[in-house]
Amino acid sequence: MNISSRRTLLASLSLALAAGVGPALAQDAGYPAKTIRLVIPTAAGGGMDAMTRMIAEKLSDAWKQAVIVDNRAGGNGAIAYAAVANAAPDGYVVGLTLSSLVQTPLLYKAASAFSPKALTPFVVVAMLPNGFAVGKDVPVNSVAQFIEWARKQPNGVDYGSSGAGSSGNIMGGTLASAAGIQMLHVPFKGEAPATQALIGGQIKAVMAAPGSLVAQGKGGALKVLAVALPSRLKEYPDIPTFAEAGYPNVNLSGWSMGILPLGTPKPIADKLAAEITRIVRLPDVAARISALGFQSEGSTPEAARQFYDTELQRWDAAIKTSKVTIE
Repeated sequence: MNISSRRTLLASLSLALAAGVGPALAQDAGYPAKTIRLVIPTAAGGGMDAMTRMIAEKLSDAWKQAVIVDNRAGGNGAIAYAAVANAAPDGYVVGLTLSSLVQTPLLYKAASAFSPKALTPFVVVAMLPNGFAVGKDVPVNSVAQFIEWARKQPNGVDYGSSGAGSSGNIMGGTLASAAGIQMLHVPFKGEAPATQALIGGQIKAVMAAPGSLVAQGKGGALKVLAVALPSRLKEYPDIPTFAEAGYPNVNLSGWSMGILPLGTPKPIADKLAAEITRIVRLPDVAARISALGFQSEGSTPEAARQFYDTELQRWDAAIKTSKVTIE
């Protein structure tokens, strides 16, 4: 299922289920009564961090309660997701994920540091496509030129992502498999340090949020070659998609979902989903999220669960194609 189809699915489910949200909201008059902690699986400074801080600010304004962002990078999201899974199911510890929510259990199998069964997806926040960039000194200006250059590198090409088993890692493996080149993955604790390593010349390429890459690219610090979406981002119309570059199977967009500990009362999940959906669809917030290279979504908890189940199958297939493994 492509991104457009998934967005249509989310929209239709949200509309169909919206009528059932109202009665539930009436049951949560006491929530929130204290500080809410938003746990995310990335380091400070990246696109995911920026988006979460926007949401936290708007939540705090709407509910007159402090909302803090808790950066728990590492373990391909497992550290952050375990923190949410082990929290009290009262709505005061909320996770905003990457697509590593499904990738990590698939890669680690029984050894994963968290169990998806201990978590409840409650809202689809945004689509988070990856951009592909190379260092300013890499002598290429397109994906085709990169492939030709990479084939001549006897030791392969090292590339960075936000972590082992991340969507960027899987995309790199998929590109390498499709193009017949050797790409060596270098994991970082977030896309911000990965991008800085690219700028500093420690690695040759990176998979990260298009917005942060474009900002650096405008200053000549790196070169953005492609984005993983079915169609070009309207904010960055000069950046081709991987499909346009001849690699449609690399159009693997990541995403962010809201998660809660299993057992969180449904009225609380409904209230959080409704408010986060309202926030990410505000024109000013949507515009700022778009500038990061992301796409605002929003959904009901029921739509989020169906989306999660679909993405679990999609990434399972992608991981097998990429041949990415975790030791």
